[in-house]
Amino acid sequence: LTEDSDAASVLTPERLSDEHRLIGRTAEEFIDNEVLPVLDRLEAKDWTLARELIRRCGELGLLGTDVPEAVGGVALDKAASLVVGEAVGRSASFATTFGAQTGLAITPLLCFGSGAQQAKHLAGLVSGEMVGAYALSESGSGWDALSAKARAVPQPDGSFLLSGEKMWITNGGFADLFVV
Repeated sequence: LTEDSDAASVLTPERLSDEHRLIGRTAEEFIDNEVLPVLDRLEAKDWTLARELIRRCGELGLLGTDVPEAVGGVALDKAASLVVGEAVGRSASFATTFGAQTGLAITPLLCFGSGAQQAKHLAGLVSGEMVGAYALSESGSGWDALSAKARAVPQPDGSFLLSGEKMWITNGGFADLFVV
């Protein structure tokens, strides 16, 4: 915003590829036909339905747009993810469920997960067979990750002992995997 930039580097709707438009149309049709008609059930915390819709997103390739094919993704790009996110954003609380799955469970595993963690969890998250959640907020620190008091202490068997508390965990009521 404070420096000149090359106009060719700016993404605009006119520059979307046919592939971007196709995945965007797929996402729009999914939201219009499968999510918006049942929004009242989602708002009433029908977690079984939320899981079914996440699984359907996986079947359509909406959860793994910029995830490598080697771990079950579609291997497109960030522009494809933006197009999908724009379509999903119209769906009230389901947009939060979707965003937690893609941005708060899949992305941390891609960026920071070990090879073993990626092999164990990514395909299930990208397919929608598993639902992910992200546990950040605490009563004393809110969303300030640097002020968090909870700790994960490694155990001799390779597991971790978690201390502290977390609250307001998106997808927390029905998730299979928690990023803490």
